[in-house]
Amino acid sequence: MRRSAAMKPVHGAATQAPDDEMSVGLLIGRARTALLTSLDLELEPFGLTGAQFSVLKNVAEGTAETAADLCRTMHYDTGSMTRMLDRLEEKAVLRRERCTEDRRVVFLRVTVTGSALLPRLRAAAARVLSRHLAGFSAGEVDNLKHYLGRMIENGLPVNP
Repeated sequence: MRRSAAMKPVHGAATQAPDDEMSVGLLIGRARTALLTSLDLELEPFGLTGAQFSVLKNVAEGTAETAADLCRTMHYDTGSMTRMLDRLEEKAVLRRERCTEDRRVVFLRVTVTGSALLPRLRAAAARVLSRHLAGFSAGEVDNLKHYLGRMIENGLPVNP
């Protein structure tokens, strides 16, 4: 459901000072940082970072087929993405494959090694998320997902 132009911001949440330690934006940013830091530590034995896992996962799931797709999906600049793809190729978990119809297009493919590693990487990511959600009831997790989904939806462009 897209938000309408008539929706008004919630007073209090939207008007908090950015440096307020309990501001929604700051807390979301801190939660994201904590999750990524934990994921990086959990993936260290595999020689991968959380960002590299995200690239591999997006390619494996078909969410992204090219570096440009990944840049749009992950909000990365092309230079950073190129360096990340270089590192993933060096680790032999991803490869680039030039399109035969249009040589300007380079597809990304998960290697056999990468495919074999993905279940263990997903399990590591699940452990991290479980640790961060420890003590939450199933209802609280559902509510959190619902609230975050609404925030994402509210950030989408308004339909005229």
